[in-house]
Amino acid sequence: MKFEYRSQPIEVLYGKGRFSEIANVLRDYNSCFVIANERMNKRVELLRKSGNFEHVTQFAKVIQHVPQSLVDEAHEILSNNPADVLLAIGGGSAIGLAKAIALKTEHPIVAVPSTYSGSEQTNIWGISSEGGKTTGKSDRVLPKIVIYDSDFTKSLPVKLAVKSAMNAMAHLIEAVYAPDGNPITRLSALGGIEFIKKGLNILGHKQELTEEANEHLLMGAFIAGRSLCEVSMSLHHKTAHVLGGSFGMDHAGVHTVLQPYVLEYQWNFLSDEIKKDFTTKLGNYPAYELKMLAKRGGVETNLKSIGFKREDISKAVEIILSKPYANVAPLEKKALSDMLKSAYHGELKHKPKRGESE
Repeated sequence: MKFEYRSQPIEVLYGKGRFSEIANVLRDYNSCFVIANERMNKRVELLRKSGNFEHVTQFAKVIQHVPQSLVDEAHEILSNNPADVLLAIGGGSAIGLAKAIALKTEHPIVAVPSTYSGSEQTNIWGISSEGGKTTGKSDRVLPKIVIYDSDFTKSLPVKLAVKSAMNAMAHLIEAVYAPDGNPITRLSALGGIEFIKKGLNILGHKQELTEEANEHLLMGAFIAGRSLCEVSMSLHHKTAHVLGGSFGMDHAGVHTVLQPYVLEYQWNFLSDEIKKDFTTKLGNYPAYELKMLAKRGGVETNLKSIGFKREDISKAVEIILSKPYANVAPLEKKALSDMLKSAYHGELKHKPKRGESE
């Protein structure tokens, strides 16, 4: 019960229909640079028609892992169309691009997430290049205001909703055992796990993103984003970024597949108290239940099915080990190789026996 805790200074507007207040939210700004793909054109047009801004410039090109070339292109357009605020509408890629721009220009960011990625709550930035993905932390990229409007996530395709929610779940799982965690972050993360699990169970049962499922997943994503910013991520997060940044894998898909195998890797090094936290929230076999949450949602649960090559396991392990970081379990070459092999084939070492309740 002795710890240090820092909460981020983000203003949050939460609730269905809150985007209708956007003109008032941006009342202190004269011109706006909007990062949003073409699916959001009608939303951007409403902003233009509000009459509150001298200029509204839209940058519609959004690419996963935020390539440096895209950052340069967006920055050049911004230079020719000056704005005093960045409005990012979309998933982690759109918000990530806004962060990459703000890292250099120090523009304030207003974020409206349309997935459950959690990027909108963090001061973490990432930019990819031919040499891999570079990440860092800077309060310059921390959004000033975040609008959580469930209307923006309700149209997510089922599989994308599942993978995006599992991405959020990954942040919550790691926050529970984070080396720099504390009672506040731990209890918050456990609450987020409840929201995500309930939302995914409803989605899996209905095979559609119902309003109830969407509301639970969005709240879980909000908590997950806070967790991602307030404590350090470990093996899962680092491995996902290696597979995404160095091997071009889909970010949310990798997060979805890896979770059960990383938790299994960490399990024997967790305290009995934290093990109990996981079994209470997820079931007697937490790693297995994470896999089943994804499987019930109809998404892939092994690396082979999402395009990772078995021969790349050794290279991936080398990259994972190249930059040491705090982790619950020791980071060992053979153990990491075995973990990725299990994830490649989709085979957990420990799962319920036939007829045994998880």
